[in-house]
Amino acid sequence: MSKKCLIIGAAMLDIIMEIDRLPRSGEDIYAKAQKMTVGGCAYNAADIMKHFHAEHTLFAPLGTGMYAEVIEEELKKNGHESAVKSGRMDNGYCLCMVEADGERTFVTLPGIESVFEKEWFDSLNMEDYESVYVSGYEIEGAGGDVILDFLERSSELLVYYAPGPRISYIPAEKADRMYSLHPVLHLNETESLAASGADTAEEAAERLEEMTQNTVIITMGAGGVLLREEGRTSVIQAEKAEVADTIGAGDSHIGAVMAMRASGADFEKAVRMANKVSALVVGVKGPTLTKEQFEKGL
Repeated sequence: MSKKCLIIGAAMLDIIMEIDRLPRSGEDIYAKAQKMTVGGCAYNAADIMKHFHAEHTLFAPLGTGMYAEVIEEELKKNGHESAVKSGRMDNGYCLCMVEADGERTFVTLPGIESVFEKEWFDSLNMEDYESVYVSGYEIEGAGGDVILDFLERSSELLVYYAPGPRISYIPAEKADRMYSLHPVLHLNETESLAASGADTAEEAAERLEEMTQNTVIITMGAGGVLLREEGRTSVIQAEKAEVADTIGAGDSHIGAVMAMRASGADFEKAVRMANKVSALVVGVKGPTLTKEQFEKGL
């Protein structure tokens, strides 16, 4: 049996509201439609790995309360189960406002997924795992030090790190600890410039590779994906897509990269497949694909 990927992060409620544009301060507008679904970076990545039949464990805490009940029910319906349950507090939720051009803006109320505890990790048999995924949302949160402690104790694991849009808010001490673990770094162009202080994605990739001593993947929307590996930079062409919304695009991309790498693919092949998957995701409303959408699209 192949070893698993441990996916650390959040499963939370996404309340997706379609609007023409973001309101100005004090303005009153109507939404055109609303959808409620399970999201969270870790859940979105895990859902793609499920489609690829890649071995993984979703390590996204389920709390106690109204949101946790809805999330747990949806997880079961979609073939997922979280390895962590806690009675400490409820899960959080994210208000996702999607404008007419597909751009999304998030307002997040954190919950149990921001408060990781050492005891949760003690039940894991680390011999089952060869890699681990971590989102920057959880590193920034109150449980970030606990997650970093675990990763430092588990130095044999290959770390995939997606810092996300909160990258500028993660304390430097936490960022340094993460980079010292030599993670494969997955982020978008804006995040790469913020993290490196560079003026271009190419320069950012070089600086980030120096910081992590590992592969850097920078998604650039229609501009493709910049892959920096072993001192060489290449740009892999994006797949054409009709954008419904961009929620979950980055999460689905790294989920596909991890699944392909687990199957033995090199990074170039993994990124090419991930580009196909993320093009499918932005073409639907919400952060995930159904089994039918995935199989038909690929």
